[in-house]
Amino acid sequence: MKAVVLRRIGFPWVMDVEDIPPRPSPRRREVLIRVVGSGVCHSDLHVALGEIPFPLPAVLGHEVSGIIEEVGPDVEGLSKGDAVVTSFIVLR
Repeated sequence: MKAVVLRRIGFPWVMDVEDIPPRPSPRRREVLIRVVGSGVCHSDLHVALGEIPFPLPAVLGHEVSGIIEEVGPDVEGLSKGDAVVTSFIVLR
């Protein structure tokens, strides 16, 4: 799959379009989503400016809508074919 990858924090942003291999299958408590649409929002701007700690390189655009293609172990309430949207959650 192709993705725009953020390589360093601050202006000017260094971003390259790269081919990224998808994981072969979802891990525990994960689902694989076929992305239909994605947006880059203000949270992504804070990541790109270094105001929200996030490991680099990074693919921004966490506001995703799509269809579940595969469900990993220990996922409840979601099934292949479900339409979903995602949101940004920082775990510490």
